[in-house]
Amino acid sequence: MFDAIYRFLAQHGYPHPIHPTEVHMPIGLIVAALVFSVVAIGFRKPMLARTAHHCTILAGIFLLPTILFGLMDWQHFYAGEWIFAIRLKLILAVVLIILVFSSILLAGKKGVDSKLVLGNYIASFVVVVVLGYLGGNLVYGSVSQQTKAAGKFHAGMEVFNNHCLSCHPKGGNVVDPAKPLLNSRKTDKFDDFLAFIRHPQASDGKAGLMPNFSPKTLSTKDARDLFQYIVHEMEHRP
Repeated sequence: MFDAIYRFLAQHGYPHPIHPTEVHMPIGLIVAALVFSVVAIGFRKPMLARTAHHCTILAGIFLLPTILFGLMDWQHFYAGEWIFAIRLKLILAVVLIILVFSSILLAGKKGVDSKLVLGNYIASFVVVVVLGYLGGNLVYGSVSQQTKAAGKFHAGMEVFNNHCLSCHPKGGNVVDPAKPLLNSRKTDKFDDFLAFIRHPQASDGKAGLMPNFSPKTLSTKDARDLFQYIVHEMEHRP
């Protein structure tokens, strides 16, 4: 549904998920609201409590498009697969919406310096920490688990981390665990590998769930570096 947007971004040098670039706004504002509220109550600075309230309003504004981008990434990069981490993120996103907007309403009824509002800020902070952990683990979590690729395979490791890591951590397959990347028949020969990533197909010949990597997104040289990294580094790693 949103493939045209991702194709446009990929053609202009951005093949990555959109959601991680947007999460900083609501997360930063929710953290700021908590800090301002604690300082306001602790040091009796009511103006800072109002600042916390304004941060929460802005967080609510940015929260909705951020969640929309997350749903778009889920559909594009994970084919809408109900991975546990994504299920939990969706549940927590709903919880966060409730907390943020109830904070805004409570501030109007109980006052911006109410301890009930502070309780909501604390709960919202806890939720965004868990959301950040889950999201970071989905997109970047396995980078620290990648061993340093030796010399000639380093370029392939960079390509893998930039284009493949989110769906194939440790050479697995988060969309279909029964079909891991490692030791796949698609990696037997480079020509077969290249043909597949250019036009991914399922076993029945239909279009595959994996996005295609055109020459503009991934050059033949990058594809070869990637292939060599997968075959010679990942598949032979102890």
